[in-house]
Parts: sequence; structure tokens; C-alpha cells
Amino acid sequence: MLNVALIALAVIALIVLSVRERTDSAGVEVQRREAPVGVDDLAVYVTGAVASPGVVTAAPGDRIADVVDRAGGALPEANLDALNLALRVRDEDAVHVPFEDEATAVLLIDVNSASQDTLERLPGIGAARARAIVDARPLTSVEDLVDRALVPESVWEEIRTLVTAR
Repeated sequence: MLNVALIALAVIALIVLSVRERTDSAGVEVQRREAPVGVDDLAVYVTGAVASPGVVTAAPGDRIADVVDRAGGALPEANLDALNLALRVRDEDAVHVPFEDEATAVLLIDVNSASQDTLERLPGIGAARARAIVDARPLTSVEDLVDRALVPESVWEEIRTLVTAR
């Protein structure tokens, strides 16, 4: 009998709640706003054989081909074969589009993604140093190699123009 009374009371309470007049309060309101302009934009410095060298704005996920286009496009004398146009750009990247008569661009070795074998091909980097670099990942910049004592200053001078930290 008590169960029936509790069920009846619950039904009455539901009816009262559904019938009663609503107040002016709408409860919790969710307001969606667009992100301020520039919050997710990337700034990429494009130089070399492009129509309008300088800093261009890119979106997350854009590739080198996109920022070259935003810099006015490659000039006819550009050596686009020297670039990996499919590589995604990151904020503060610098992209140099070489001219045909320039030496082929050097592909930088990314210390955060290169295999141990690839790292060992760098001057002054043997198996032990390469393993230490792999174990120390992620590196925020190439200067971390010296700052974190992964390579001595003498080796750093040999490899600093050959590496990047993406």
C-alpha cells in the first residue's frame, strides 16, 4: 500500500511540475562565439623566389604549397623541386623558395621525429648520442641539444644548420 502511495505521489508531482507556469528564467543559456580573428592563425615567413616575400598568415593544417601561394605564388625561376610542398607548416616557420641557380635546399633533419639511424648520419653523432636524443624527446628547439647536454658545443657548431625541432 505504501508503494502505491509513493507512486501516486510521484505521478502527482510530475503533473504539477509539467502544468505549472514557466517563469521568465530560461535556465542555463549557452552562447557560442567565434574565436577572435587571429587566434588560430599561424605566421609563416616566406622568402626567395616568390612574388611577395614576407610574413603570411596560414591556418592550422596548411602546407608549404599553401603559404607559397599566399606569398603571391612561385616565380617562374623558382626551384620548387627543392621543397617538400606537402609539408605542414607551423607557427613561426620560415620557408625559403630557392631560385633555379641556388644550390639545392638542404633538407633539415627533425630531431623530434628522425630515426636513430638518421641522427647517426649527422657529424659527431654516434649511436650513444643519437639514442640520448631519441630518449630526450620532445625537444622544444634545436638549442635544447646543447642546453640539455645531449651534444657538446663543438658538435652543435657542426650540426646546427642541419637540424630542426618540429
